[in-house]
Amino acid sequence: MAELVSRVLKDLRARQKELQPLVEEYREVESTIDALEQTVGPADGTPRRGARRTSSSTGARRGRPRKGEPTRSDQFLALVREHPGISISEAAQRMSVQPTSLYRVSARLEQEGRIAREGKRGFVPAT
Repeated sequence: MAELVSRVLKDLRARQKELQPLVEEYREVESTIDALEQTVGPADGTPRRGARRTSSSTGARRGRPRKGEPTRSDQFLALVREHPGISISEAAQRMSVQPTSLYRVSARLEQEGRIAREGKRGFVPAT
């Protein structure tokens, strides 16, 4: 029985690993759709009344951080170290960013072995 459970777990983990890029792509597409729907009307593609055409409602700079500024990965890693078990939504709120912007960051840090998942939602520094 234990051998069967081990084999099933191994198969499920392999399948989960195969599906992860698709989940990340799905989240990116979903985020893009949300952003576009905020800019244009749902059916005819015309801008909504009062829709902003600026790159950011806060006027914040987009793109790569300036030299010497921490990257989003650095910021997220620091939060995980300060608050072990923090979720993506909590970290995004503390960083004043959309949670979708942290899914790729967390996946990369996890793949690099710098953080690990704790339970279903939280992240802890890798040991």
